[in-house]
Amino acid sequence: MQRSLTKGPITGSILLFALPLMRAYLLSATPLGVTGIWLSVPIGWALADAIGIGYYLKKKR
Repeated sequence: MQRSLTKGPITGSILLFALPLMRAYLLSATPLGVTGIWLSVPIGWALADAIGIGYYLKKKR
C-alpha cells in the first residue's frame, strides 16, 4: 500500500482556508469587532505553519 505524501499539506490548506470564517465570526463577537476579523487571517497562517512544521518534524524522525 502506498502512503500519501500530501496528508500534511492538505490538512494545512484546510486550516488555512476553511477555518478563517469561524475565527472571524468568533473574533468579531469580541470587543475587537472588525479588527478581530482582520486578525483571523494571520492567526490562520500561524496555525497552518505550526501544523506543517509539526508534521515535518514528526516525519523527519
